[in-house]
Amino acid sequence: MAPVAQRRSVEAPQKSKSILDSSLSRRKSIIESPVSQPQQQRRKSIAPSMSTAQRRKSIVQPQRKSLVPPRINASLQEPVPSRSSMSTTKRPTSLSTRNRASSILKPKTPITAPSTPEELKNVEDEDHFDTLCSDNTMTNATTIASPVSIEKDEELSVSEEEEEEDKDEEEEDEVEESEEDEEDEPEELEEQSTVEPELMNGLQPVYGTLASSKPISKSEQTVPLKDYEELRFKLKILESKRHEDRERFREHEKIKEEAEQFLTLRNKLQDKISELQKDVREARRELKDVSGDKEMFESKYHDLLESMEMLTLDKEVAEEKAESLQQETLILKDRIEEISIDLDILKQEADIMNKPPAERDQEEERTPLEVIQLERHNERLKEALVRLRDATTENEAELNLKIKTLEQENYELEEIQYQYEKMKEQFVSAEHLVEDLKIQLDDAVGTEDLVEQLTEKNLNLTEKMEELRGTVDDLEALKELADELEENHMETEKQLQAEIDHRDMLLREQVERLRANEETMADYETTIDQFRELVSHLQNDLQELKRKEKVDQTEKMSLSSQSQAMMSLNLQLQTTVMKAQAKSIDIELRKLEATQANDRLNMIQPYLPEAFLKTENDPISCLLLFKRLEFKSDLIIKHLDQNYPVSEKIMDNVTENLVAICEIKQKAGWLSSLSTRFQTYIKNCEPDIFTNMGRVYLDLVGVERKMNGIVELFRTDQINEPHCLTELQRIISQVEHLVENNLGQEKNNADQFFGLTKALDLNADRMIVIFTFARQLLNNSVRNDGLTVDEGVGEMEQNYMEPLGRLITQAKNSKIIAKKLIRQLEDKFEEAMTLKGEHLHRFKMLYSISTKLCTFCFEIYKDLVVYVDTKRGSHEPIELSHIRKLLQDKGDEIFEMVESSMWESSLRTLKSLTNELETTHSQVECDDKLDKITIKVAPWIQRASDIKSEVVINHELEYKLQQYNEEILKLIKDVKLKEQTLQESDVKINLLEKRMEVAKKEIERAKAIEEDLEKAIDQGQQFKDAVDILEGENDALEAEISQLKKEASKREEKRQSLIRKGQFDLTEQEDTTTMQEMAGNYYEMSGQMETLKTSIRYLRAENSHLKSLDFVRSLDLNLDPTREDNKLDDHLKSLARETRVLVKDLRVTGASPRVIQLSNRQNTNKDSTPDYRYQTQQSVLHTLKQRSIQLRNQMNGLNNFSNTQSKELSQATQKLGFIQIPNFLQNTASKKHTIHLKSATEFKRLHSIFIS
Repeated sequence: MAPVAQRRSVEAPQKSKSILDSSLSRRKSIIESPVSQPQQQRRKSIAPSMSTAQRRKSIVQPQRKSLVPPRINASLQEPVPSRSSMSTTKRPTSLSTRNRASSILKPKTPITAPSTPEELKNVEDEDHFDTLCSDNTMTNATTIASPVSIEKDEELSVSEEEEEEDKDEEEEDEVEESEEDEEDEPEELEEQSTVEPELMNGLQPVYGTLASSKPISKSEQTVPLKDYEELRFKLKILESKRHEDRERFREHEKIKEEAEQFLTLRNKLQDKISELQKDVREARRELKDVSGDKEMFESKYHDLLESMEMLTLDKEVAEEKAESLQQETLILKDRIEEISIDLDILKQEADIMNKPPAERDQEEERTPLEVIQLERHNERLKEALVRLRDATTENEAELNLKIKTLEQENYELEEIQYQYEKMKEQFVSAEHLVEDLKIQLDDAVGTEDLVEQLTEKNLNLTEKMEELRGTVDDLEALKELADELEENHMETEKQLQAEIDHRDMLLREQVERLRANEETMADYETTIDQFRELVSHLQNDLQELKRKEKVDQTEKMSLSSQSQAMMSLNLQLQTTVMKAQAKSIDIELRKLEATQANDRLNMIQPYLPEAFLKTENDPISCLLLFKRLEFKSDLIIKHLDQNYPVSEKIMDNVTENLVAICEIKQKAGWLSSLSTRFQTYIKNCEPDIFTNMGRVYLDLVGVERKMNGIVELFRTDQINEPHCLTELQRIISQVEHLVENNLGQEKNNADQFFGLTKALDLNADRMIVIFTFARQLLNNSVRNDGLTVDEGVGEMEQNYMEPLGRLITQAKNSKIIAKKLIRQLEDKFEEAMTLKGEHLHRFKMLYSISTKLCTFCFEIYKDLVVYVDTKRGSHEPIELSHIRKLLQDKGDEIFEMVESSMWESSLRTLKSLTNELETTHSQVECDDKLDKITIKVAPWIQRASDIKSEVVINHELEYKLQQYNEEILKLIKDVKLKEQTLQESDVKINLLEKRMEVAKKEIERAKAIEEDLEKAIDQGQQFKDAVDILEGENDALEAEISQLKKEASKREEKRQSLIRKGQFDLTEQEDTTTMQEMAGNYYEMSGQMETLKTSIRYLRAENSHLKSLDFVRSLDLNLDPTREDNKLDDHLKSLARETRVLVKDLRVTGASPRVIQLSNRQNTNKDSTPDYRYQTQQSVLHTLKQRSIQLRNQMNGLNNFSNTQSKELSQATQKLGFIQIPNFLQNTASKKHTIHLKSATEFKRLHSIFIS
């Protein structure tokens, strides 16, 4: 409550002050009069000065009363009660006065006029008392004559407006006096009752009322000064007591408000307690229901487990039956195939047996009835076999599907069982929690008294909580601001440290430059001294010459000419000295400007906001860096042009060093064009893109160091051409990469046109130098070094030198046209115009052709230098054929053109380049469609305006934050304790709700499991019915097979009888040729029959052996061979599961790759470092690889085991004999019988006959 009281106490004076400010002006206008200073002092003697608090009271009270309607004023002038009536009227008056005082802060309903007769009587008495006071003041006016008379005489000059205002004030003061009398306590009333006779005797005017506006005579002013002072002293005491009463009234009002709040909160808490009791009762009921449901579900779960066990047993039995049925079906298939082969053989035999002899009736072909019946029976058997095969395949497919579904259901049931166990544990924990809650509720029933105490505490705490929540939010915001400020401070420290290092490096460079300048200055001074010595010597010489002129007049003209020459030299030396002095002065001034600029920058930087150092510093330094790169690259080109002028050296001797220098110029020019492109892009880009350019600066910090190293080499005249070329190439590759990434939205193409044309110019210089060096190389080696040419010097001049001259002229022409293009582009750029983007593709194509030509020239240059050096060392003649081959290979490789003569491909490309340059030059001259070069507002200016608008400091917030910090530190502990209790209660409620939801979900899952189990039972019954049907069909097929065997035995007997008849016919008819043929056929038939009999015997023996094995298995004499197979099957299933899991993991790792960011190196945690992430990924991949290798080894072990078993089986088999099966259709003459097999299935069928 303390902070609230403080706030109210702070607000009240402010309000009173505002009211006083407005009322004091009005008061001043009423009281002031055109009286001089001494007269005003006399007036003070009569009406003593009131204190500021009293004046405020007298002024404020009417304004407070303005809230009440005007008809109440009469009723408010109540008389002062006596001591006898004090006890009865004490309480109501105090309450009424307090309510009136609070009307300023809280407007209430106005008080109505008095209606009782006692109140009317009091009003009449008060009016009578006022009249007596006014009469007394008029009669006793003679005691104080001089000052009042003067004052009243002067008041006669006051205007009528002031009189009206005084009247209004009289009424207001009377109202105020009545209110003050009502608000006084019993002590004040007693004092006032003692004062009443004095007022009646002395007729003192009431305090707070102004003198009447009527003029008063000297005889009417009769109030003594002593009484007046005593009354004024008493009034001061009463006012102080009144002030204390007001403070007490405010405290009482606060206590009343707190009591009302407590009552409201108490009712709310009682409602909440009743609601909680209802919730507890409902929770108990629900717990009872849940416990009953739990018992029901447990019983159902046990039943389901039993039914699942039964189903698993039935499934195993069905699988065993299905396997046995599959084996039986395979055996039946093999037997049916055997029978079908026997039927085919019997058919063929029957056809042969049914044929009559050729002599008797060749045309007649009669078939017996038995053969026809057998054929029909065979057809029926085939149809039955086809049906049986289809039925078995369908049943097998259905059974496999059902087995798979049952396996899936079994796996799901295992998961459900695991979930049920988890839910059971959760349910047990919920029961424990419910028991604890029951105990707590039992304790809570008998603690209603504690609840009342806690409600009181809770009310106080809630008020504090409401106050503290705002403070906590403000503190959290402050904490976040502090954290951000700390982070920004750390970043600024790092940036400033980097800038300091950079500035130190710049200072060192400047110190080095100063040293170099001092050395140069010393050199200049020595040269100046030398020049002065020379001048003195020359002047001495001149004097001697003047003396000699007198002696010899003939030499006078010559001496005069020499003196003039010497004078001119002297003047030149003086001019050079002046220039050197001017340069030294300029250097010193530039040093001063640089130092002042650095000092100014260092002074301005602390004034800059942190946002500038974060976002704006790097882009600005990036722009300056590109300007430095451009300047340094242009400086390299100027230095090379001064020291190695290409135009002069081409006519003279071309050195090998000049080739590398031209390449350096070309690369430096390309780098300057790239840097100018970057500058224009940064100057005209948007502010967002400008801030992103800070990344480019961080990438290019090392580039400037490399460039500084190259410039330092040129400054010290220690040029290393290969080193400079490699460094420039690295810089260009890095800058080109940045161009591709950042200048994709480049709109201004003027810099690209300039850069491409300059590159064409520099490439032309390079080509001219290389071609002249190639011509000079062979010419010097033949003429100076004494080397010879195989094909002759004339051939060399014709085939080698002459095309080289044409190439040089073409290169010079291309250079001239490129210069013209540069001038045209410069003229248009001065007019702020540039070519359209359509021409850019053409310029790029020209640049690519020139780069190809330069690469061709450079490659040929290297090969020729190596070839000529080898020939010089060996003193062998130069072979033009070898040079021709070199040119052909390089032309084919670079230009993809076949050369018929030397330099043909390069000539063609160079001619096409010059032609294209001429066409582009003509197009640029005639082109009127140009683009304007728009210059936007610089992005750093826009960013500066944004930053200025953002930097706003709110001082009031800072002051408030300081106050809140002081209050928050005291109240954080209480808030934390309350929050903990509230969070614990919320967590408990949420836990109970979640557990109830989980229990409901478990019930729904159990219902779904029951439905699935019912479906599984129905499917098991269907499987049993299908197995019974298959067993019946199997029995029917076995019966049919036995009948077929009987019929086959009958057919064998008939066939033997037919063979005997045929042999008897052969003995009777041996003479005729036809009978011999028949005999030969019968012999063949007899041989075949014997082979068939032997095969049948073997098959019978094998069949008996197999039946004996089946009988032994039925007797269970041997161990169960399926155990190992079952173990192998289980092992294979486990391997299959592992492979599925491994494939899933591999897919997950392959589908979720993590890109490791190497740029973010600010993370101090080891888990977030790029090295740690990379090692974790590699470890995951290594573990997956090891798992795959283990699975592969296990599969190889299983394959080896199966191979060993197959080897053992192959070793266990023995050869029983060879079987020859005749072919009745072909190869009868050669007596060689072959079997034609069309597929592997036919071979398996034939093989199954001998196995079974």
